[in-house]
Amino acid sequence: MQNLIVYCRKFVDLSIWLGVVVSIVLLPIDRMPYLHHIPFKLGLVSLVLMSIGTLWHLGILAKHKSYQSLKRYLLIGLVLALPVVAYAQSYFYAIDRQYTLGATKFLLAVVLRAFCFFVLVSERPQLWRLIKRVVYIVTAAAVGFAFFQFFFDIFGASQRVTDLRSCCTSNHSTYIFPRVHSTSIEPLYFANFLLIPIWLLIVDMLHSEKLRRSWRHLLLLGASSTIALLIVSRGAILALLAGGFILFWSLRQAKQRKFWLFLLKLWGAVVIFTILLVALAGVASKISPKVAINGANAGVGGNVKIFSSHAVNIIDDSAQTRYKLWPKALTYFKEKPLQCVGAYNSRIRLNINKYHRGYGPTYLQPFNNDFIGLVVDLGLIGLVAFAPLVGLILLAIYRLYKGGWRGEAAAMGLIMVGMLIQSNFFHAILLTRLWVVVGLLLTLYAYPDKTLRKPRVARK
Repeated sequence: MQNLIVYCRKFVDLSIWLGVVVSIVLLPIDRMPYLHHIPFKLGLVSLVLMSIGTLWHLGILAKHKSYQSLKRYLLIGLVLALPVVAYAQSYFYAIDRQYTLGATKFLLAVVLRAFCFFVLVSERPQLWRLIKRVVYIVTAAAVGFAFFQFFFDIFGASQRVTDLRSCCTSNHSTYIFPRVHSTSIEPLYFANFLLIPIWLLIVDMLHSEKLRRSWRHLLLLGASSTIALLIVSRGAILALLAGGFILFWSLRQAKQRKFWLFLLKLWGAVVIFTILLVALAGVASKISPKVAINGANAGVGGNVKIFSSHAVNIIDDSAQTRYKLWPKALTYFKEKPLQCVGAYNSRIRLNINKYHRGYGPTYLQPFNNDFIGLVVDLGLIGLVAFAPLVGLILLAIYRLYKGGWRGEAAAMGLIMVGMLIQSNFFHAILLTRLWVVVGLLLTLYAYPDKTLRKPRVARK
């Protein structure tokens, strides 16, 4: 019997380790580079493995009658479950019930993953070290591939080499250079992922002068920040700026002059290097034949102008699409304020004529705003269902703000600020990475006294 228990513990340990690692590896991936179909459901496998570890820990707590901890976990679990319940009940009146059913399954999977991360990391704080290491390794691979795509594409390499989509090569893009699709994902989503390693590194460097001198961490932060700018995702840039302002404002009375000078120098170097890359793409346009689209043959000066104008132009065609769609949400809300149109059906209501002509929901224009989309999807029911979770998240961020961004969950607060800002510009409510961040942020509520003590990363 004793041997069986030992083997069970080893199996649980392995399940937790594999589940966490695989989950994080999948965070930046939409489809595998070169191999456009993952051979089996890695996401489902990792979720099952993490669920085994979660049930084991909850069982141990029940065995030892740790009812206070169990109550805390179950209350957080209930708060996480409410959005899933809201999605599920909308099946009975949704415009497209099958689409709502699919979205509910996705939401259930990502919310369950958030709960698993919350329980496992709360019970095993040492997992933070594993999580950070895997995030940094995955980021290094993804960013390295992004640079590979950039350099090869501007000099005319085949899509078979770069694995870029035809819409986003330097020949066919809106710009003279590609909007980098690292591991072939849409730039907005890759920029969303990059918030995780960037803020993990910055917060750790805030508390560790030694880490600021680590060339590996400096290189990773600089390269990740460069790609984030090169993608020209205005939502991500705004998210980073807002997070930086919040961090600065909360620590303005603290003696952090060295840290702010360090960060200023780093970001200055990143901006200069990004401009050089954009200029290089302009030089390459004179060497490799390009299709003249939106100034594609404009050379260095024109290329820099195109890049800079898009980075700050908040009224271009892409932005106008969003601004024109958002006011329609109020009209749809007034039609059925309590329940509205059904989970993830807002894009169907927005394009109802196309939907009736046979267009599939995935091919219809969304609102590109999670908050507006949620109101149109679920109405007042959605607001009530999501309110407790949003309240917990905002309270956690406020506590971290007042606590000087101490503790392992600190970076998750700034990442969450960025993701909430980005949610105004594209739809990401079913993204795994969003809910992983939610789960890790909620660890603040597991053992609040321990979480806000002197940070473990602090060292001279």
